[in-house]
Amino acid sequence: MAEGLMLQAAYRLSACQSEAHLSEGAGPQEEDRANQWNAYCTADLLMREGEELSFEELRAERYNQQKQREMEEKLRRLTEEEEQLSRELEEKKRLLELRRSQPELPRRASSQSSDSVEPPAAASFHIYDESQPDAAGARPAGNSEPSSDELPDDVFLHPDERGLCLKIQHPQRPGHQGGTSEDLQTSLDTSPPTFSQIPISKTRKKLSTIQETSIIASQGGLAAGTCSPLKEDPEEQKQDQEEMAHTASPAGAAVNPCDPDIRRRLLDLSDVTSSPNLHSESRPLPAVEESNFVQLGGEVYHIHSRVVDGGSFSVFKTVTEDNCVLLKVDSCTAPWDFHQFTRLKKSSPAADTLPLISCFLFPDGCITVYTTPPDHMFTELAECDPSEQSIGYTAISLLQLVLQLHSCGLLHAALQPNILASCHKGILMSSSVLPVDWSSSVDLDLQQDVTSVQQLSSAQTYIDLGLLEPTSSPQLVDLVGVAETVHLLLTNRKMVPVKDPSGWTTEQFSGDEPCDIYTMMWRRFFRSLLNAGGHSSLSVLSELKEQLSSLYR
Repeated sequence: MAEGLMLQAAYRLSACQSEAHLSEGAGPQEEDRANQWNAYCTADLLMREGEELSFEELRAERYNQQKQREMEEKLRRLTEEEEQLSRELEEKKRLLELRRSQPELPRRASSQSSDSVEPPAAASFHIYDESQPDAAGARPAGNSEPSSDELPDDVFLHPDERGLCLKIQHPQRPGHQGGTSEDLQTSLDTSPPTFSQIPISKTRKKLSTIQETSIIASQGGLAAGTCSPLKEDPEEQKQDQEEMAHTASPAGAAVNPCDPDIRRRLLDLSDVTSSPNLHSESRPLPAVEESNFVQLGGEVYHIHSRVVDGGSFSVFKTVTEDNCVLLKVDSCTAPWDFHQFTRLKKSSPAADTLPLISCFLFPDGCITVYTTPPDHMFTELAECDPSEQSIGYTAISLLQLVLQLHSCGLLHAALQPNILASCHKGILMSSSVLPVDWSSSVDLDLQQDVTSVQQLSSAQTYIDLGLLEPTSSPQLVDLVGVAETVHLLLTNRKMVPVKDPSGWTTEQFSGDEPCDIYTMMWRRFFRSLLNAGGHSSLSVLSELKEQLSSLYR
Protein backbone atom coordinates (compact mmCIF):
# COMPACT_ATOMS: atom_id res chain seq x y z
CA MET A 1 0.00 0.00 0.00
CA ALA A 2 2.77 2.36 0.95
CA GLU A 3 4.70 1.45 -2.18
CA GLY A 4 1.65 2.32 -4.32
CA LEU A 5 1.29 5.72 -2.70
CA MET A 6 4.97 6.42 -3.28
CA LEU A 7 4.69 5.50 -6.98
CA GLN A 8 1.68 7.82 -7.46
CA ALA A 9 3.54 10.68 -5.81
CA ALA A 10 6.58 10.10 -8.04
CA TYR A 11 4.39 10.08 -11.19
CA ARG A 12 2.74 13.35 -10.21
CA LEU A 13 6.12 14.93 -9.48
CA SER A 14 7.43 13.83 -12.91
CA ALA A 15 4.38 15.29 -14.66
CA CYS A 16 4.79 18.60 -12.88
CA GLN A 17 8.45 18.77 -13.81
CA SER A 18 7.60 18.07 -17.47
CA GLU A 19 5.03 20.87 -17.51
CA ALA A 20 7.50 23.25 -15.88
CA HIS A 21 10.18 22.26 -18.39
CA LEU A 22 7.87 23.01 -21.33
CA SER A 23 6.77 26.36 -19.83
CA GLU A 24 10.34 27.50 -19.20
CA GLY A 25 11.42 26.70 -22.77
CA ALA A 26 12.01 23.30 -24.26
CA GLY A 27 14.41 22.39 -27.04
CA PRO A 28 13.46 22.54 -30.71
CA GLN A 29 12.63 18.87 -30.92
CA GLU A 30 10.24 19.01 -27.96
CA GLU A 31 8.57 22.16 -29.36
CA ASP A 32 7.97 20.44 -32.70
CA ARG A 33 6.41 17.50 -30.96
CA ALA A 34 4.15 19.78 -28.95
CA ASN A 35 3.12 21.68 -32.09
CA GLN A 36 2.44 18.46 -33.97
CA TRP A 37 0.37 17.18 -31.09
CA ASN A 38 -1.67 20.39 -30.95
CA ALA A 39 -2.15 20.52 -34.77
CA TYR A 40 -3.52 17.02 -34.98
CA CYS A 41 -5.61 17.28 -31.86
CA THR A 42 -7.30 20.66 -32.41
CA ALA A 43 -10.87 19.55 -33.01
CA ASP A 44 -12.22 22.80 -34.48
CA LEU A 45 -9.98 22.46 -37.53
CA LEU A 46 -11.71 19.21 -38.40
CA MET A 47 -15.28 20.50 -38.01
CA ARG A 48 -17.42 22.03 -40.75
CA GLU A 49 -20.96 22.96 -39.76
CA GLY A 50 -21.12 20.24 -37.14
CA GLU A 51 -19.60 17.59 -39.39
CA GLU A 52 -16.12 16.20 -38.82
CA LEU A 53 -13.85 16.08 -41.88
CA SER A 54 -10.89 13.88 -42.60
CA PHE A 55 -7.44 15.24 -43.39
CA GLU A 56 -7.88 14.18 -47.05
CA GLU A 57 -11.06 16.25 -47.26
CA LEU A 58 -9.25 19.23 -45.77
CA ARG A 59 -6.48 18.91 -48.35
CA ALA A 60 -9.06 18.69 -51.14
CA GLU A 61 -10.77 21.76 -49.75
CA ARG A 62 -7.56 23.76 -49.73
CA TYR A 63 -6.73 22.58 -53.26
CA ASN A 64 -10.15 23.58 -54.61
CA GLN A 65 -9.89 26.99 -52.96
CA GLN A 66 -6.48 27.52 -54.56
CA LYS A 67 -7.75 26.47 -58.01
CA GLN A 68 -10.75 28.77 -57.60
CA ARG A 69 -8.46 31.72 -56.82
CA GLU A 70 -6.30 30.88 -59.84
CA MET A 71 -9.33 30.69 -62.14
CA GLU A 72 -10.66 34.00 -60.81
CA GLU A 73 -7.28 35.62 -61.39
CA LYS A 74 -7.10 34.18 -64.91
CA LEU A 75 -10.65 35.37 -65.67
CA ARG A 76 -9.75 38.82 -64.36
CA ARG A 77 -6.69 39.01 -66.62
CA LEU A 78 -8.66 37.81 -69.64
CA THR A 79 -11.38 40.36 -68.95
CA GLU A 80 -8.81 43.15 -68.75
CA GLU A 81 -7.19 41.99 -72.01
CA GLU A 82 -10.58 41.83 -73.71
CA GLU A 83 -11.43 45.35 -72.56
CA GLN A 84 -8.04 46.58 -73.77
CA LEU A 85 -8.52 44.95 -77.18
CA SER A 86 -12.01 46.40 -77.43
CA ARG A 87 -10.67 49.88 -76.71
CA GLU A 88 -7.92 49.45 -79.30
CA LEU A 89 -10.43 48.18 -81.86
CA GLU A 90 -12.72 51.15 -81.28
CA GLU A 91 -9.77 53.50 -81.62
CA LYS A 92 -8.73 51.87 -84.90
CA LYS A 93 -12.29 52.15 -86.21
CA ARG A 94 -12.43 55.80 -85.20
CA LEU A 95 -9.15 56.57 -86.95
CA LEU A 96 -10.26 54.68 -90.06
CA GLU A 97 -13.55 56.56 -90.24
CA LEU A 98 -11.71 59.83 -89.65
CA ARG A 99 -9.30 59.12 -92.49
CA ARG A 100 -12.11 58.15 -94.86
CA SER A 101 -14.08 61.28 -94.02
CA GLN A 102 -11.17 63.66 -94.67
CA PRO A 103 -11.60 65.87 -97.77
CA GLU A 104 -9.38 65.32 -100.77
CA LEU A 105 -6.08 67.17 -100.81
CA PRO A 106 -5.70 69.82 -103.54
CA ARG A 107 -3.50 68.79 -106.43
CA ARG A 108 -0.14 70.47 -106.69
CA ALA A 109 0.10 72.93 -109.56
CA SER A 110 2.19 71.87 -112.51
CA SER A 111 5.45 73.75 -113.01
CA GLN A 112 4.41 74.42 -116.59
CA SER A 113 0.92 75.68 -115.71
CA SER A 114 1.23 77.47 -112.39
CA ASP A 115 -1.31 80.08 -113.48
CA SER A 116 -4.09 77.57 -114.25
CA VAL A 117 -6.95 77.02 -111.83
CA GLU A 118 -7.74 73.33 -111.31
CA PRO A 119 -10.39 71.61 -109.17
CA PRO A 120 -9.17 69.77 -106.06
CA ALA A 121 -8.44 66.08 -106.56
CA ALA A 122 -6.60 63.25 -104.85
CA ALA A 123 -2.79 63.34 -104.99
CA SER A 124 -2.55 60.76 -107.75
CA PHE A 125 -5.82 61.32 -109.61
CA HIS A 126 -5.87 64.33 -111.97
CA ILE A 127 -8.42 65.59 -114.48
CA TYR A 128 -7.42 68.06 -117.20
CA ASP A 129 -9.66 70.03 -119.51
CA GLU A 130 -7.85 70.22 -122.86
CA SER A 131 -10.33 72.77 -124.14
CA GLN A 132 -8.32 75.30 -122.11
CA PRO A 133 -4.82 76.31 -123.23
CA ASP A 134 -3.40 75.94 -119.73
CA ALA A 135 -4.49 72.34 -119.52
CA ALA A 136 -2.74 71.55 -122.79
CA GLY A 137 0.47 72.80 -121.33
CA ALA A 138 -0.07 70.77 -118.18
CA ARG A 139 0.22 67.50 -120.09
CA PRO A 140 3.75 66.53 -121.13
CA ALA A 141 4.10 66.06 -124.87
CA GLY A 142 6.31 63.06 -125.37
CA ASN A 143 9.22 63.96 -123.08
CA SER A 144 10.65 60.99 -121.20
CA GLU A 145 11.67 63.03 -118.16
CA PRO A 146 8.84 63.60 -115.68
CA SER A 147 8.40 67.04 -114.19
CA SER A 148 9.45 67.73 -110.62
CA ASP A 149 5.91 67.40 -109.23
CA GLU A 150 4.96 64.22 -111.12
CA LEU A 151 5.59 60.61 -110.28
CA PRO A 152 7.03 58.18 -112.85
CA ASP A 153 4.73 55.80 -114.67
CA ASP A 154 1.98 58.40 -115.12
CA VAL A 155 -0.82 57.29 -117.45
CA PHE A 156 -2.67 59.80 -119.65
CA LEU A 157 -5.93 58.92 -121.33
CA HIS A 158 -7.00 60.72 -124.52
CA PRO A 159 -9.77 63.29 -124.04
CA ASP A 160 -13.31 62.32 -124.83
CA GLU A 161 -15.83 64.45 -126.70
CA ARG A 162 -16.17 66.72 -123.67
CA GLY A 163 -12.47 67.47 -123.68
CA LEU A 164 -11.64 65.74 -120.40
CA CYS A 165 -8.35 63.92 -119.96
CA LEU A 166 -7.80 61.38 -117.16
CA LYS A 167 -4.39 60.98 -115.56
CA ILE A 168 -3.56 58.10 -113.17
CA GLN A 169 -0.28 58.02 -111.28
CA HIS A 170 0.96 54.53 -110.45
CA PRO A 171 3.51 53.98 -107.64
CA GLN A 172 7.13 53.72 -108.77
CA ARG A 173 8.24 50.10 -109.09
CA PRO A 174 11.79 49.37 -107.94
CA GLY A 175 14.21 49.21 -110.87
CA HIS A 176 11.59 50.25 -113.41
CA GLN A 177 12.42 52.98 -115.93
CA GLY A 178 9.44 55.08 -116.90
CA GLY A 179 8.66 55.36 -120.59
CA THR A 180 7.35 58.36 -122.48
CA SER A 181 3.89 59.61 -121.79
CA GLU A 182 2.99 59.03 -125.46
CA ASP A 183 3.73 55.32 -125.02
CA LEU A 184 1.39 55.23 -122.01
CA GLN A 185 -1.56 57.05 -123.62
CA THR A 186 -4.68 54.95 -123.90
CA SER A 187 -8.03 55.81 -125.45
CA LEU A 188 -11.10 55.86 -123.23
CA ASP A 189 -13.06 54.36 -126.12
CA THR A 190 -10.95 51.22 -126.54
CA SER A 191 -9.35 50.48 -123.17
CA PRO A 192 -11.06 51.72 -120.02
CA PRO A 193 -9.01 51.87 -116.81
CA THR A 194 -8.85 48.80 -114.59
CA PHE A 195 -11.05 50.17 -111.85
CA SER A 196 -13.92 50.74 -114.28
CA GLN A 197 -14.82 47.05 -113.77
CA ILE A 198 -16.11 48.01 -110.33
CA PRO A 199 -19.41 49.93 -110.23
CA ILE A 200 -18.71 53.48 -109.14
CA SER A 201 -21.61 53.29 -106.70
CA LYS A 202 -19.74 50.76 -104.58
CA THR A 203 -18.44 53.05 -101.89
CA ARG A 204 -15.53 52.03 -99.73
CA LYS A 205 -17.54 52.29 -96.53
CA LYS A 206 -19.50 49.16 -97.55
CA LEU A 207 -16.39 47.04 -97.95
CA SER A 208 -14.72 45.01 -95.23
CA THR A 209 -10.99 45.47 -94.72
CA ILE A 210 -10.21 42.21 -96.54
CA GLN A 211 -12.46 43.01 -99.50
CA GLU A 212 -11.10 46.56 -99.78
CA THR A 213 -7.53 45.28 -99.79
CA SER A 214 -8.40 42.73 -102.47
CA ILE A 215 -10.03 45.35 -104.71
CA ILE A 216 -7.06 47.68 -104.31
CA ALA A 217 -4.70 44.84 -105.24
CA SER A 218 -6.78 44.01 -108.31
CA GLN A 219 -6.47 47.60 -109.57
CA GLY A 220 -2.79 47.28 -110.39
CA GLY A 221 -1.36 49.11 -107.42
CA LEU A 222 -3.78 52.00 -106.84
CA ALA A 223 -3.06 53.18 -103.33
CA ALA A 224 -5.79 53.53 -100.71
CA GLY A 225 -7.25 57.01 -100.74
CA THR A 226 -6.60 57.75 -104.43
CA CYS A 227 -10.26 58.34 -105.05
CA SER A 228 -12.87 59.57 -102.64
CA PRO A 229 -16.23 57.85 -102.03
CA LEU A 230 -19.17 59.22 -103.96
CA LYS A 231 -22.44 59.87 -102.19
CA GLU A 232 -25.55 58.04 -103.24
CA ASP A 233 -29.08 57.74 -101.97
CA PRO A 234 -29.80 55.15 -99.21
CA GLU A 235 -31.96 52.96 -101.45
CA GLU A 236 -29.17 52.62 -104.00
CA GLN A 237 -26.70 51.83 -101.23
CA LYS A 238 -28.92 48.99 -100.04
CA GLN A 239 -29.22 47.55 -103.56
CA ASP A 240 -25.47 47.78 -104.08
CA GLN A 241 -24.77 46.02 -100.80
CA GLU A 242 -27.00 43.12 -101.79
CA GLU A 243 -25.35 42.94 -105.21
CA MET A 244 -21.89 42.81 -103.64
CA ALA A 245 -22.87 39.88 -101.46
CA HIS A 246 -23.91 37.82 -104.49
CA THR A 247 -21.32 38.81 -107.08
CA ALA A 248 -17.77 37.64 -107.54
CA SER A 249 -14.97 39.55 -105.85
CA PRO A 250 -12.46 41.20 -108.23
CA ALA A 251 -9.71 39.28 -106.46
CA GLY A 252 -11.58 36.29 -105.07
CA ALA A 253 -8.42 34.34 -104.37
CA ALA A 254 -7.23 37.05 -101.98
CA VAL A 255 -10.45 37.14 -99.95
CA ASN A 256 -10.80 34.62 -97.13
CA PRO A 257 -14.37 33.25 -97.41
CA CYS A 258 -14.16 32.23 -93.74
CA ASP A 259 -13.50 35.77 -92.50
CA PRO A 260 -15.89 36.50 -89.59
CA ASP A 261 -16.76 39.97 -90.92
CA ILE A 262 -17.78 38.55 -94.29
CA ARG A 263 -19.83 35.83 -92.62
CA ARG A 264 -21.54 38.32 -90.34
CA ARG A 265 -22.61 40.46 -93.29
CA LEU A 266 -23.84 37.42 -95.22
CA LEU A 267 -25.88 36.27 -92.25
CA ASP A 268 -27.43 39.73 -92.00
CA LEU A 269 -28.55 39.42 -95.62
CA SER A 270 -30.00 35.94 -95.04
CA ASP A 271 -31.83 37.14 -91.90
CA VAL A 272 -30.71 34.18 -89.80
CA THR A 273 -31.54 36.09 -86.58
CA SER A 274 -35.26 35.66 -87.25
CA SER A 275 -35.04 31.93 -86.49
CA PRO A 276 -36.96 30.93 -83.32
CA ASN A 277 -34.07 28.64 -82.36
CA LEU A 278 -31.57 31.51 -82.21
CA HIS A 279 -31.51 33.23 -78.82
CA SER A 280 -29.68 36.40 -77.82
CA GLU A 281 -28.17 36.74 -74.35
CA SER A 282 -26.94 40.01 -72.84
CA ARG A 283 -24.63 38.34 -70.32
CA PRO A 284 -21.04 37.33 -71.14
CA LEU A 285 -20.27 33.89 -72.54
CA PRO A 286 -20.57 31.49 -69.55
CA ALA A 287 -17.63 29.35 -68.48
CA VAL A 288 -18.11 25.77 -69.70
CA GLU A 289 -15.89 23.19 -68.02
CA GLU A 290 -15.80 19.43 -67.65
CA SER A 291 -17.74 17.91 -64.73
CA ASN A 292 -19.68 21.14 -64.31
CA PHE A 293 -23.07 22.59 -65.15
CA VAL A 294 -24.26 25.36 -67.46
CA GLN A 295 -27.75 26.80 -67.85
CA LEU A 296 -29.01 27.88 -71.26
CA GLY A 297 -32.56 28.99 -71.97
CA GLY A 298 -33.91 27.48 -68.77
CA GLU A 299 -32.30 24.08 -69.47
CA VAL A 300 -29.52 22.74 -67.27
CA TYR A 301 -26.71 20.90 -69.07
CA HIS A 302 -24.30 18.62 -67.25
CA ILE A 303 -20.90 18.81 -68.95
CA HIS A 304 -19.47 15.32 -69.19
CA SER A 305 -16.25 15.70 -71.21
CA ARG A 306 -14.49 17.79 -73.86
CA VAL A 307 -14.38 15.93 -77.19
CA VAL A 308 -12.79 18.61 -79.40
CA ASP A 309 -10.37 21.41 -78.52
CA GLY A 310 -10.04 23.70 -81.53
CA GLY A 311 -8.27 26.60 -79.88
CA SER A 312 -10.90 29.29 -80.52
CA PHE A 313 -13.70 26.78 -79.88
CA SER A 314 -14.41 23.59 -77.92
CA VAL A 315 -17.01 20.83 -78.26
CA PHE A 316 -18.36 19.16 -75.13
CA LYS A 317 -20.34 15.96 -74.63
CA THR A 318 -23.29 16.87 -72.42
CA VAL A 319 -26.49 15.39 -71.03
CA THR A 320 -29.78 16.85 -69.91
CA GLU A 321 -32.54 15.15 -68.00
CA ASP A 322 -33.85 13.50 -71.18
CA ASN A 323 -31.31 13.76 -74.01
CA CYS A 324 -27.71 13.48 -75.11
CA VAL A 325 -26.33 16.84 -76.23
CA LEU A 326 -23.22 18.21 -77.91
CA LEU A 327 -22.26 21.82 -77.13
CA LYS A 328 -19.92 23.86 -79.27
CA VAL A 329 -18.59 26.88 -77.38
CA ASP A 330 -17.13 29.41 -79.82
CA SER A 331 -15.46 32.79 -79.33
CA CYS A 332 -16.84 33.98 -82.69
CA THR A 333 -20.10 35.94 -82.55
CA ALA A 334 -21.26 34.94 -86.06
CA PRO A 335 -23.64 31.92 -85.74
CA TRP A 336 -22.23 30.28 -88.87
CA ASP A 337 -22.52 26.68 -87.59
CA PHE A 338 -26.20 27.25 -86.81
CA HIS A 339 -26.81 28.65 -90.29
CA GLN A 340 -25.01 25.84 -92.10
CA PHE A 341 -26.58 22.96 -90.16
CA THR A 342 -30.04 24.53 -90.45
CA ARG A 343 -29.61 24.69 -94.23
CA LEU A 344 -28.45 21.06 -94.31
CA LYS A 345 -31.38 19.86 -92.23
CA LYS A 346 -33.97 21.76 -94.28
CA SER A 347 -32.79 20.06 -97.47
CA SER A 348 -32.32 16.58 -95.99
CA PRO A 349 -34.94 13.93 -96.81
CA ALA A 350 -34.13 12.25 -93.46
CA ALA A 351 -34.35 15.39 -91.32
CA ASP A 352 -36.10 13.46 -88.52
CA THR A 353 -32.95 11.43 -87.87
CA LEU A 354 -30.76 14.53 -87.58
CA PRO A 355 -30.29 16.31 -84.24
CA LEU A 356 -32.25 19.37 -83.22
CA ILE A 357 -30.16 22.55 -83.22
CA SER A 358 -30.33 25.79 -81.31
CA CYS A 359 -27.88 28.62 -80.74
CA PHE A 360 -27.30 31.13 -77.96
CA LEU A 361 -25.61 34.40 -78.94
CA PHE A 362 -23.55 36.31 -76.38
CA PRO A 363 -21.68 39.62 -76.76
CA ASP A 364 -18.36 37.73 -76.80
CA GLY A 365 -19.22 34.42 -78.49
CA CYS A 366 -21.91 31.82 -79.08
CA ILE A 367 -22.90 28.31 -77.99
CA THR A 368 -24.39 25.90 -80.54
CA VAL A 369 -26.50 23.07 -79.09
CA TYR A 370 -27.02 19.75 -80.90
CA THR A 371 -29.74 17.63 -79.24
CA THR A 372 -30.44 14.04 -80.27
CA PRO A 373 -33.89 12.97 -81.46
CA PRO A 374 -35.83 10.72 -79.05
CA ASP A 375 -34.12 7.38 -78.30
CA HIS A 376 -30.94 8.42 -80.14
CA MET A 377 -27.41 8.91 -78.90
CA PHE A 378 -24.15 10.52 -80.06
CA THR A 379 -20.92 8.61 -80.67
CA GLU A 380 -17.70 10.23 -81.86
CA LEU A 381 -16.72 8.74 -85.19
CA ALA A 382 -13.24 7.87 -83.90
CA GLU A 383 -14.81 5.77 -81.13
CA CYS A 384 -17.15 3.71 -83.32
CA ASP A 385 -16.82 -0.04 -83.75
CA PRO A 386 -13.45 -0.59 -85.52
CA SER A 387 -14.63 -3.66 -87.44
CA GLU A 388 -14.48 -3.38 -91.22
CA GLN A 389 -18.20 -3.94 -91.59
CA SER A 390 -19.00 -1.11 -89.16
CA ILE A 391 -16.56 1.17 -90.99
CA GLY A 392 -18.32 0.27 -94.23
CA TYR A 393 -21.64 1.48 -92.80
CA THR A 394 -19.97 4.64 -91.52
CA ALA A 395 -18.43 5.30 -94.96
CA ILE A 396 -21.88 5.00 -96.55
CA SER A 397 -23.30 7.52 -94.04
CA LEU A 398 -20.37 9.87 -94.69
CA LEU A 399 -20.89 9.69 -98.45
CA GLN A 400 -24.58 10.46 -97.88
CA LEU A 401 -23.64 13.50 -95.78
CA VAL A 402 -21.35 14.97 -98.43
CA LEU A 403 -23.90 14.20 -101.15
CA GLN A 404 -26.48 16.19 -99.22
CA LEU A 405 -24.04 19.05 -98.59
CA HIS A 406 -23.10 19.43 -102.24
CA SER A 407 -26.71 19.05 -103.38
CA CYS A 408 -27.77 22.12 -101.42
CA GLY A 409 -24.68 24.21 -102.24
CA LEU A 410 -22.63 23.69 -99.08
CA LEU A 411 -18.96 22.79 -98.60
CA HIS A 412 -17.56 21.55 -95.34
CA ALA A 413 -13.91 21.75 -96.50
CA ALA A 414 -12.37 20.17 -93.35
CA LEU A 415 -13.77 16.67 -92.87
CA GLN A 416 -11.90 14.59 -90.30
CA PRO A 417 -12.97 12.03 -87.67
CA ASN A 418 -12.51 14.23 -84.60
CA ILE A 419 -15.17 16.74 -85.67
CA LEU A 420 -17.65 14.13 -86.95
CA ALA A 421 -20.25 12.40 -84.79
CA SER A 422 -22.67 9.56 -85.40
CA CYS A 423 -26.28 10.01 -84.34
CA HIS A 424 -27.91 6.59 -84.01
CA LYS A 425 -30.38 4.51 -82.02
CA GLY A 426 -28.44 1.38 -81.22
CA ILE A 427 -26.96 -0.01 -84.41
CA LEU A 428 -24.69 1.99 -86.68
CA MET A 429 -26.37 0.66 -89.83
CA SER A 430 -29.07 3.32 -89.50
CA SER A 431 -26.81 6.13 -88.23
CA SER A 432 -26.46 9.67 -89.52
CA VAL A 433 -23.04 11.32 -89.64
CA LEU A 434 -22.87 15.04 -88.92
CA PRO A 435 -20.12 17.64 -88.39
CA VAL A 436 -20.06 19.41 -85.03
CA ASP A 437 -17.71 22.11 -86.33
CA TRP A 438 -18.29 24.20 -89.48
CA SER A 439 -15.41 26.67 -89.09
CA SER A 440 -13.99 26.05 -92.59
CA SER A 441 -17.31 25.59 -94.39
CA VAL A 442 -18.65 27.69 -97.27
CA ASP A 443 -22.18 28.47 -98.43
CA LEU A 444 -21.86 28.57 -102.21
CA ASP A 445 -25.32 30.08 -102.60
CA LEU A 446 -24.25 33.14 -100.61
CA GLN A 447 -20.55 33.06 -101.57
CA GLN A 448 -20.78 32.67 -105.33
CA ASP A 449 -17.28 34.09 -105.80
CA VAL A 450 -15.78 30.85 -104.39
CA THR A 451 -15.12 28.92 -107.60
CA SER A 452 -11.82 27.07 -107.05
CA VAL A 453 -9.91 25.26 -104.31
CA GLN A 454 -7.17 27.91 -104.24
CA GLN A 455 -9.64 30.17 -102.42
CA LEU A 456 -9.92 27.70 -99.52
CA SER A 457 -7.16 27.77 -96.92
CA SER A 458 -7.94 24.17 -95.94
CA ALA A 459 -6.99 23.02 -99.46
CA GLN A 460 -3.48 24.50 -99.54
CA THR A 461 -1.82 21.29 -98.30
CA TYR A 462 -3.46 19.28 -101.08
CA ILE A 463 -2.44 21.89 -103.65
CA ASP A 464 1.17 21.86 -102.43
CA LEU A 465 1.24 18.07 -102.78
CA GLY A 466 -0.08 18.31 -106.32
CA LEU A 467 -3.13 16.27 -105.32
CA LEU A 468 -5.40 19.16 -106.35
CA GLU A 469 -4.92 21.76 -109.06
CA PRO A 470 -5.40 25.38 -107.90
CA THR A 471 -8.26 25.81 -110.38
CA SER A 472 -10.02 22.58 -109.39
CA SER A 473 -13.63 22.64 -108.27
CA PRO A 474 -13.95 23.51 -104.56
CA GLN A 475 -16.11 20.41 -103.98
CA LEU A 476 -13.01 18.22 -104.45
CA VAL A 477 -11.76 19.29 -101.02
CA ASP A 478 -14.61 17.36 -99.42
CA LEU A 479 -13.85 14.27 -101.52
CA VAL A 480 -10.28 14.24 -100.25
CA GLY A 481 -11.65 14.79 -96.73
CA VAL A 482 -13.85 11.68 -97.09
CA ALA A 483 -10.81 9.68 -98.23
CA GLU A 484 -8.72 10.89 -95.28
CA THR A 485 -11.47 10.14 -92.77
CA VAL A 486 -12.23 6.61 -93.99
CA HIS A 487 -8.52 5.79 -94.34
CA LEU A 488 -7.91 6.75 -90.71
CA LEU A 489 -10.87 4.65 -89.56
CA LEU A 490 -9.71 1.63 -91.59
CA THR A 491 -6.00 1.67 -90.79
CA ASN A 492 -5.67 3.95 -87.75
CA ARG A 493 -3.00 5.75 -89.79
CA LYS A 494 -2.83 9.11 -91.51
CA MET A 495 -3.40 8.89 -95.26
CA VAL A 496 -0.25 9.20 -97.38
CA PRO A 497 -1.15 10.03 -101.02
CA VAL A 498 1.10 8.49 -103.69
CA LYS A 499 0.98 8.77 -107.46
CA ASP A 500 1.48 5.92 -109.91
CA PRO A 501 0.83 5.58 -113.68
CA SER A 502 -2.90 5.19 -112.99
CA GLY A 503 -3.15 8.36 -110.91
CA TRP A 504 -3.37 9.15 -107.21
CA THR A 505 -4.05 6.58 -104.51
CA THR A 506 -3.00 5.91 -100.92
CA GLU A 507 0.20 4.23 -99.87
CA GLN A 508 -1.72 1.61 -97.87
CA PHE A 509 -3.94 0.62 -100.84
CA SER A 510 -1.54 1.12 -103.73
CA GLY A 511 -0.76 -2.54 -104.49
CA ASP A 512 -2.11 -4.41 -107.49
CA GLU A 513 -1.58 -7.95 -106.19
CA PRO A 514 -4.57 -10.32 -105.92
CA CYS A 515 -6.82 -9.55 -102.95
CA ASP A 516 -10.28 -10.18 -101.56
CA ILE A 517 -13.38 -8.31 -102.67
CA TYR A 518 -13.29 -5.89 -99.73
CA THR A 519 -9.70 -4.76 -100.32
CA MET A 520 -10.49 -4.39 -104.01
CA MET A 521 -13.44 -2.18 -103.10
CA TRP A 522 -11.32 0.09 -100.89
CA ARG A 523 -8.68 0.44 -103.64
CA ARG A 524 -11.42 1.58 -106.02
CA PHE A 525 -12.87 3.82 -103.31
CA PHE A 526 -9.68 5.84 -102.75
CA ARG A 527 -8.76 6.08 -106.44
CA SER A 528 -12.20 7.45 -107.28
CA LEU A 529 -12.05 10.11 -104.58
CA LEU A 530 -8.47 11.22 -105.25
CA ASN A 531 -8.80 11.38 -109.06
CA ALA A 532 -12.18 13.09 -109.36
CA GLY A 533 -10.91 16.08 -111.35
CA GLY A 534 -13.15 16.69 -114.34
CA HIS A 535 -16.01 14.68 -112.82
CA SER A 536 -19.04 15.88 -110.90
CA SER A 537 -18.65 15.33 -107.17
CA LEU A 538 -22.29 14.21 -107.02
CA SER A 539 -21.72 11.48 -109.59
CA VAL A 540 -18.54 10.24 -107.85
CA LEU A 541 -20.22 10.15 -104.44
CA SER A 542 -23.40 8.50 -105.73
CA GLU A 543 -21.47 5.77 -107.52
CA LEU A 544 -19.32 4.96 -104.49
CA LYS A 545 -22.32 4.93 -102.18
CA GLU A 546 -24.11 2.47 -104.45
CA GLN A 547 -21.07 0.18 -104.65
CA LEU A 548 -20.49 0.18 -100.88
CA SER A 549 -24.20 -0.38 -100.18
CA SER A 550 -24.24 -3.46 -102.41
CA LEU A 551 -21.15 -4.83 -100.61
CA TYR A 552 -22.18 -4.02 -97.01
CA ARG A 553 -25.89 -4.74 -97.18
